[in-house]
Amino acid sequence: MPSLVSTAPNTKAQPRLMPPGSWDTHHHIFDLDRFPLASTRHFTPDSAPLSALEVFHHDLGIDHPALAHGLSFGRDLSSLEFYLEYFEGSARAYGVIELESVTDEELERLYKTGITGIRIDFHLHKCQHDVELQKKFIKAYTERVAGRLSGVQVYSPHPEFWEELTPIVLNSPVPIVLDHFGGLRTPSLVSFLAKTRGSSTTTAFETLSQPGLSAIKALFKSGRLYIKLSAPYRVSEDPTYADMEPLVRELVEANPERVLYGSDWPHTQPFHRRPKDLKPEDTETFVDFDDRAWVERLKGWLTEQQWQLLLVENPRRLFEYTKND
Repeated sequence: MPSLVSTAPNTKAQPRLMPPGSWDTHHHIFDLDRFPLASTRHFTPDSAPLSALEVFHHDLGIDHPALAHGLSFGRDLSSLEFYLEYFEGSARAYGVIELESVTDEELERLYKTGITGIRIDFHLHKCQHDVELQKKFIKAYTERVAGRLSGVQVYSPHPEFWEELTPIVLNSPVPIVLDHFGGLRTPSLVSFLAKTRGSSTTTAFETLSQPGLSAIKALFKSGRLYIKLSAPYRVSEDPTYADMEPLVRELVEANPERVLYGSDWPHTQPFHRRPKDLKPEDTETFVDFDDRAWVERLKGWLTEQQWQLLLVENPRRLFEYTKND
């Protein structure tokens, strides 16, 4: 891989936060001058080029990128393949495929390039709020990539669905990876949502007894489910993210070998903050987020062993990365 020190522009040296061999398992690159967005996109991101990602990863001490295919590119994987070639085998990616037409040969080729898993685009399939359709597509995609790719990534805004989705996950031939804390919530987010809907909450929200958490924890313990501790601004409205601590500890302690770190760089807007009148072609700004402060807080909630698993050992296992760094 090109050295992040040599390829990143000059920046003020800061202490390295991550251990050697660390992975960022969820981020995007939007080189919009090089790769066009799909006409079917549901939003238009601002520019976030490769050079800016390198600065970001260098500053935190991340050695391995793992790109989550930007859904605004549709099913065009040319950008992923370009970046994977650039990183010379040290990166991985999850891409979007055409379920009905992709061939076994194409899946095998993608794996060799470093696209070791797929994302299911719930927007495209119009199943974000439909548990029966989620069952259908998770089952179909996991069965299609079985034996050729190593995982399937999903994001559902309904953590309460995981009770019904449990049999699908337990019988999946490949691991399922949940983005962004699995859509679970914190008191500050519940309060924010209530206010935006013109209602008031009269009872305290109990983070550890919320719908979906027990099902997710059970699937963790089965080993069939991973979860990304990514994008806390999708889960919390606390400016310090202090109310994330009980949730983070509960998830990590349920199975420290099934949690992953993801930055969600360059920090696209959470759905609950996205303007309702925003058109797909309107350029959307990114969230102003202090990654270093969040990573330092997150590290303070974990043991050294949990930190090593989160950043190094767990992603190596999921991405089937066997090189010695």
